Amino acid sequence: MQEFFASTPDESASRSPFRPIALEEGTTTQAQVYAEFRRVLMSGSLRPGEELSLRQLAATLGISTTPIREALRQLETEGGLEIHGGNRVYRVPMISSAELAEIRDIRIKLEGMAAEMAAELIRPAQMRLVANAFDLMRRAVEARDADLYLENNWRFHSLIYQSAQRPTLLGIIERLWLRTGPLVRLAIGKAGHLDQSMDCHEAALRALRDHDADAAREAVARDIREAARDLDGILDNTNTKTGRN
Repeated sequence: MQEFFASTPDESASRSPFRPIALEEGTTTQAQVYAEFRRVLMSGSLRPGEELSLRQLAATLGISTTPIREALRQLETEGGLEIHGGNRVYRVPMISSAELAEIRDIRIKLEGMAAEMAAELIRPAQMRLVANAFDLMRRAVEARDADLYLENNWRFHSLIYQSAQRPTLLGIIERLWLRTGPLVRLAIGKAGHLDQSMDCHEAALRALRDHDADAAREAVARDIREAARDLDGILDNTNTKTGRN
C-alpha cells in the first residue's frame, strides 16, 4: 500500500480545513462554530503545534470574531487547544510520550467497550454507513488523499461508537479524540501505518457484520495500540520543533 506524501508547511497553510458557517435557526452561532472546530480537531485536519488566527478564521467562516473566540475558549477548557506565547495565540497542543501512553490505555478500555456494545446493537442502516466510511478510506489510500482518509477515519470510528447507544460514553471518547485526532496526521506518514490501520478497520467491519463483540473490541484495541506505537517514535522530535516544554 502506498504511503501519503507529507505535506509541506506552505501547503498546509494554503488549505483551510474549516467550512463557512451557514447559520441555522434554533442554534447559536457559537454552538455551530464550536461544532465545526470539534470536527476539524477530531478528524486530524489540524496539525499539532498549528496556530489559529482569529482574523483568518473570521474571514473563512464568514462571521465575527466574538463567537469564534468563545468557541476557542471552550475548546481550551476541554484540552483541545492551548494558549501559547507572549501574544497568547491559540494552537493545537502536542502530547508527550507519557501522556500518549495514558490516553492510549484509557482509549483501549473505553473504545473497546463501545465497539463491543456496537457489535451487539448495530442496525443495518448504521452498518451501511460504517461500510461506506471504510470504502472511502480505502479510496483515499488509493488516491493518496490524506484529508479524505482522516475525515473518514474519524467518521468510521464515530459511527461505530454511536451505534453503542451510550451517549455519555461517546462524549468521553470524543473528548479524548480532541487531544489525539491531530496526532493521526503524524502517524499516517510512517511507513506501514496505513497497512496495519486498514487491516484493523477491516477486522472491525467484519466483526460488526458478524455481531462478534470480542472481535470488534480487539480490532479497535489493536488499532489504538499500533497507532500509539507508531506515534511514540515521532513525538519527541515533533515536540522539540513546536517548542513544547
